Amino acid sequence: MGAVRNVSFLVLTALLAGADAKAAGVDDANAAVLAARDGRYDEAIQLFTSAINSDELNLKSRSQAYAYRGIAKATTGDYEGAQEDLNFAVVLDSDYNGDAYAFRGYFKMVRGDPKDGAADLDKSAQYILWPYNVLWLYLARLRGGVPDQGEHSLAANAAKLDLGRWPGPVVKFMQGQATEAEVRMAANEGDPKRLAERVCDADFYLGEVELAKKNPGAAKPMFQAAAGKCPFASFERMGAAAELTQLK
Repeated sequence: MGAVRNVSFLVLTALLAGADAKAAGVDDANAAVLAARDGRYDEAIQLFTSAINSDELNLKSRSQAYAYRGIAKATTGDYEGAQEDLNFAVVLDSDYNGDAYAFRGYFKMVRGDPKDGAADLDKSAQYILWPYNVLWLYLARLRGGVPDQGEHSLAANAAKLDLGRWPGPVVKFMQGQATEAEVRMAANEGDPKRLAERVCDADFYLGEVELAKKNPGAAKPMFQAAAGKCPFASFERMGAAAELTQLK
């Protein structure tokens, strides 16, 4: 995913750049990324499947393809298939484990299993930290009633991040250092090309906090906004849709 991980996980145009993989597997995987980014999820799933079945991907790339296919499946509502793929991504035990555990933990959280999600996200944090797995871990702990303490508490993790960059204001909000209004103001500032993504983040993560506080009535319209406006292939779009299925 690059040195800086972006929660819109399928926006990369070179999914497997630098991997020791033959052209066909890479081509299918990268075509799958583009299809998912455009909202063509069924096509993306087929292309990821072709890449996985090609036997042309190294271990890390195969784990990545399973994880991406899993999230694509979740976006279509195939949660059972998504869980299976995310399990495969973890079981392969590759250099991609930091991401694989994060994605599976996030999925568990938005599917109503925050305690197990927190366990996965804590493992992810042991490999690598980026702003979104920090947010996910804190939210999973908050929703699962898991004490937020130790080496990977929100405070400890946040101290290692650049909170001046998005989604830093969201992290600050979680720490009680920013208001909802300040988060929404920050979401509307910065690179206009990323405006939709930031606004989407604000709706989704503020909704998650309301849900953790047992305010589903306040959370639901935020998830509805995220599900309708978040970029295709973003974790927040999938997550908001999954949360809405739980709130019906």
